[in-house]
Amino acid sequence: MKGKKRYITLDEKQRKELLAGFKTGKKPVFRMRCHLILLSDQGHGVQQIAELYQLSRQSVANWFTRYEQGGITALHTIQGRGRRPILRIDNAVEVQQVEQLVDRHPQTLRPVLVALSQQGKVLSKRTLQRFLKRLDGNGSGSEEVR
Repeated sequence: MKGKKRYITLDEKQRKELLAGFKTGKKPVFRMRCHLILLSDQGHGVQQIAELYQLSRQSVANWFTRYEQGGITALHTIQGRGRRPILRIDNAVEVQQVEQLVDRHPQTLRPVLVALSQQGKVLSKRTLQRFLKRLDGNGSGSEEVR
């Protein structure tokens, strides 16, 4: 026995808002989520949408629920996802420590990596180079390390 089909019906304002999000959203996943809701408004069922986007039926139903509870803002990916950075540019103490280590060893980054690993911050040379380039781009005055 199948359950009741689930659809989201939108008013004109919601439809325009979702259409704008679908066409001009910055992230592809946000645009997809807007499209999921728009397809439901057009009469497509959860199973059809799931097959179209190759998602599970439950994932589509969860996005419907999130939209019903929080509107279009609930379709954005929440912050805090992914791996935490090893070094943070906004942490002034870490920035100062790295800059001091680089100033002491301007010719090579190997001693800097060893000193950071002793502090529990294990990272690759390439990660450290990217961090230093971002620091240089922010105008903090650190020198370029090659």
